[in-house]
Amino acid sequence: MSNSFTSPPLLTDASRVVAGQTIRTTEIARLADSSNYAFATGGTSNVLSQTWDDSTFRQDGTSFVEMCQWYIPQISSSHQTLNIILSAFCATAGAQAKFSLTLGSNTYTTTLTITDTSRYSSAFVSGAINITAFQNEFAGLLKMEVKAPTGGEVEVLGVMANWSPLTSPLATGQHFHQLSEYIPQGQTRLGADLPLSSRTGVELINNINTLRRRPRVLFNWSGVEGVSSGSGISSAGAAPRAIATGDLNSMFSESAIFPGMRDDSTLDLTAYVHVIQNGGSYTPISIDLLGERITMNSTGWTTHTLNFRLDELPRSDDFGLSVYRVGPDESAHNLTQLFIFGVDMDGGSGTYLPYVAGLTIIGV
Repeated sequence: MSNSFTSPPLLTDASRVVAGQTIRTTEIARLADSSNYAFATGGTSNVLSQTWDDSTFRQDGTSFVEMCQWYIPQISSSHQTLNIILSAFCATAGAQAKFSLTLGSNTYTTTLTITDTSRYSSAFVSGAINITAFQNEFAGLLKMEVKAPTGGEVEVLGVMANWSPLTSPLATGQHFHQLSEYIPQGQTRLGADLPLSSRTGVELINNINTLRRRPRVLFNWSGVEGVSSGSGISSAGAAPRAIATGDLNSMFSESAIFPGMRDDSTLDLTAYVHVIQNGGSYTPISIDLLGERITMNSTGWTTHTLNFRLDELPRSDDFGLSVYRVGPDESAHNLTQLFIFGVDMDGGSGTYLPYVAGLTIIGV
């Protein structure tokens, strides 16, 4: 079938596509099949995975309260379903969580009804944000709002999100990721005794270059704003709002960053940083990320390109991959710049200080 693929695909025998070998239908067809499969499924693992300690992420307000924000990369214009999986509970029926994804000038939402009445009592709540218009952005802003029923209190334990993989066959025509395009490979025209055009080779190479630029989340974290709890539990409402000095020795991921990325000057790491200051005039703050110091000249979300100045971790040998620490650096600068108390956030100390309330780092 045109533009179809198998799952999983049969890989091409590399020894059959070297100089001097006969060009056979089998190898070309498998290359095209693998390419279509990679476009459909590559990058559909989690773009968000965050959990919270027991009793900390709570809400008893009966209207939707915005509590978290993350940046989510768009992996192609054709991947149009973002799956949301939520772990939460409320002893009283009627609790809800709303997720809104803004891409360009359009916002898409889904509202989930929380059915568990106690911690991990039954099942995760799942839903999907469906993109109904053509969108070709690098990333979009995902917001989470929560509301409780009258007399109830919601506790959120964790949230995950991923793009749904495409099914076979791929739609005809061009598929996009920003300025790059992917052209599906039709299996019918690669059959035995058919001419092999130069166009096939050009498209395969261009498609590989497009797939190499597909975004991959390396780190994604949001503080929690607007907590409200009538519980007598001492930790209720104590979800972290900011990246602070005490987080630096543990707030990072060990991520594989493939050698080709370091060798290609056109491939970058992108950091989105969310800064909040609740009052007073803003004084820019800076943070060390992956060996580079970046400054946020305004509140809200700012975007930064990272030049990738880190050395590999010793654990690279354990995995046979280039593994790096990805997150805020445990540097002397961060230890002083990110030192903050709750009274500094809310002005209780006599002044308002800015704080980092969200951080997303995206590679390829």
